[in-house]
Amino acid sequence: MMNKTKIFVLALIVLVLAACKDGNGDYRDVVYITGTMQKNTIRKGFEGNDSVDLTLSCTAKVTEAITGSFTAAPELLAAYNQVNNSSYIASPADAYSIENPSVTIEPGEHVSTNAKLLIADPTKFEEGKNYCLPVRVKSDGNLLDAGSVVYIVFVPIITVDVADINDKAFLVPGFRNNEALGHLSQLTMECKVYVNEFQHDNPYISTLMGCEENFLLRFGDVSCDPDQLQLAGGKTGAPSWDKPDKGTAHATTFPTHFPTGKWCHFACVYDGSQITMYLNGEPMGDPVKATGDISLVWSYDYGTSYGDNNGPFAIGYSAGGRYLNGRISEFRVWNVARTPAELLNNICYVDPHSPGLIAYWRFQGPSDVLKDGSIRDWTGHGYNAVAKSGTPSWIPNHKCPY
Repeated sequence: MMNKTKIFVLALIVLVLAACKDGNGDYRDVVYITGTMQKNTIRKGFEGNDSVDLTLSCTAKVTEAITGSFTAAPELLAAYNQVNNSSYIASPADAYSIENPSVTIEPGEHVSTNAKLLIADPTKFEEGKNYCLPVRVKSDGNLLDAGSVVYIVFVPIITVDVADINDKAFLVPGFRNNEALGHLSQLTMECKVYVNEFQHDNPYISTLMGCEENFLLRFGDVSCDPDQLQLAGGKTGAPSWDKPDKGTAHATTFPTHFPTGKWCHFACVYDGSQITMYLNGEPMGDPVKATGDISLVWSYDYGTSYGDNNGPFAIGYSAGGRYLNGRISEFRVWNVARTPAELLNNICYVDPHSPGLIAYWRFQGPSDVLKDGSIRDWTGHGYNAVAKSGTPSWIPNHKCPY
């Protein structure tokens, strides 16, 4: 995604230079939709009725008035999805309107008057679906083609409770020795996390999710700082699905030092040829080459009630402790490699029946706690997360995203 952005910026610079230069070596100023000189996508978070300002800009102050007119262009969405490997759907036509679509850059100015894209009916945007509206401008000025369309991604802001799990942990016994989870040719693990405090005692580990000494996301270790993210184990290609510890390790420590008191969305994606770690939908560092299946059926986890040192997949817990002192939300496991666009656009929620979704723990409030005290798996596959050391406390009125 970052490479595509760089390519787009370079291409845009070339186009600007080409558009500005005429046959006599003179330079002409160009007009474009404000904000599209670096990227042509705007992410609009909204809660209830809201609006997006639309203006036309010129590379210099104009001497004569330049006019433009904004219109919705949903017919451009399919091509955008293809180029960006995204799967946005068209915004419902009755969910938005463009107010004062005709704008003018007055003499002596370089930015036009305002048009407004109004979110007229926010109830039309269904939870779990990703909407995008292309908006095009036509102008009597020297319009830059690459700046003539802006793609507005609608991001509904939702309010939920989140779980505080300081010294609390959850096990997923349904993963243990489950052969169906022993042959994963692709994998995505993702979670939304807010650290209250990193661990200050040896081994300085705060666990996020996964299987100890097999495939585990965590902060800290004796070999790095407590606020650095690690993929511990990262084993692929084991000769036997029920002994994944015999696979090839791809343990990785990421150089970033993370703060406390801030929400982050992490995703570990394996596509069958490489493992990539993402922060808020953007890659962290270079991918790690890897081949072979991943198995989530085994974890070296002494101190569990399951015996034979074979503990299950866990959340906020590994090796008999190493708890996470923090808040959590939106933990998911997939048997597909999620794209950067899918990660970014589903930070707050995903359809529980999405293809490839193995397990989904929302941690969104007391309604997620079942009668036996376990946390609901929203997929219906029965992989409920069993409380190992107490139930979480709930923090209300969290606005997502972030």
